[in-house]
Amino acid sequence: MKNLSLLRHATAVKDPRFVDFDRPLDPTGELEVMRLGMALRDLDAHFDQIFCSPAVRTVRTAALLLQAMDHPTDGRVTVERAMYTSSTMVLFRMIGRIPDDHDHVLLVGHNPEFTELANRLSIDVGELDPCTYVRFEFDVDSWLSLEHATPVNVAILRPPH
Repeated sequence: MKNLSLLRHATAVKDPRFVDFDRPLDPTGELEVMRLGMALRDLDAHFDQIFCSPAVRTVRTAALLLQAMDHPTDGRVTVERAMYTSSTMVLFRMIGRIPDDHDHVLLVGHNPEFTELANRLSIDVGELDPCTYVRFEFDVDSWLSLEHATPVNVAILRPPH
């Protein structure tokens, strides 16, 4: 079984003083991701690896999530430059390169790519608002099989968590 989780970054500031890449989370976003992290902690969730866009808001989302889950961050988060302004094709290629000894991987990134990816995996997902978490469970042994597989289970956590 392979579990792929997607997390759209939490709510970021909309301030023209910041270029898009450098936009931080706003206070609502920080609260959103802390609530999500506590909910995932209560569900005893864990990730073998987290892949994260290098944008300020996604890196902060991943760090706060792990903090709220009481999980260490050392070596668990890999910043993937290709996840910033990517495409579903780029994301599927990245997923296909994940080592098969990892069974649960989290991607932290952006729209519209994450909504497109989620809806390619399952038509039941819909729009991913900020800080929406989706977990897809697949009955496959290899990450390379994921693009053409149908999930056996889909769980969605939308704010407020």
